[in-house]
Amino acid sequence: MTACPLISIITPVFNRADMIGEALASVRAQDYPEVEHIVIDGGSSDGTVELLRGAPGLRWLSEPDQGLYDAINKGLRLARGEIVGHLNSDDIYLPGAFSAVAAALAENPAADAACGGAVVARRAPDGSWKVVRTIEDARIKRLDWHSLTRGVPITNARFFRRNWYARAGDYDPHYRFAADREFLIRSLMLGMKTVPLAPLVYRYRLHGGSLTINENNRSNRALIDEYLEIAGRLMATPDLPAGLRRAARAWYAAEMARLAWQQAGAHEWVPAGRTALTAIGRIAFGQRRAARAAPARVERR
Repeated sequence: MTACPLISIITPVFNRADMIGEALASVRAQDYPEVEHIVIDGGSSDGTVELLRGAPGLRWLSEPDQGLYDAINKGLRLARGEIVGHLNSDDIYLPGAFSAVAAALAENPAADAACGGAVVARRAPDGSWKVVRTIEDARIKRLDWHSLTRGVPITNARFFRRNWYARAGDYDPHYRFAADREFLIRSLMLGMKTVPLAPLVYRYRLHGGSLTINENNRSNRALIDEYLEIAGRLMATPDLPAGLRRAARAWYAAEMARLAWQQAGAHEWVPAGRTALTAIGRIAFGQRRAARAAPARVERR
């Protein structure tokens, strides 16, 4: 890796004229000399394109896409940097993030990625942003199966060597909400090594329109369906690492319980009962299947 490797930041955006200016400014404010910022707009009509046209130092394009992760994949194909990060159009990088990432990856040449801490902020009545949560757990930064399935994987606080995508592949645009989580699961299964960073590098900004950190996501049926699809696929995968299989079963059970609770809250009693029975049957079948596949234990005296 060169002394100051180029860092490519990819920002997908659609109709976010009210917030993207601060996101762009947070990249320009970094104390790191080699940065390219690629913005992929999905055909905004609210003034976002005009803001991009007037912003300095951007590479950008505006055209229809198939959603957030299709836009990110377009950005990946344009990226020239040795290191790649993902900035949402409604969030910001914190000062010093890029320097910390470049230094950590230079000091750890075997690492495929680096991850710092993140904060979640909510807008206060006076218009300022107040931190409501700080995520600094080293296990989350390094990635473990629990944080990938039922936790918060803080994808945007992660920076990847660009050659990692050649090994792991792109984000799967089939998943509108959960493609980043699916990509990280795939990456960890492939053995991705992540070096944790001490500094906070990213600020998520909590609001109703966010696709990443959003209090309304817990009732988002489309998100639940995507989680169930990924968890179910993992449960059906032969030779899955034992830790991931346990995490997938727990994830599937939690999402099915959430779905059943949602259905019961809407007085959909028959669908709620069917959901609960399906969950019990699927998990029990998975446990029996895992037990049959496990090697017999020989007692030694």
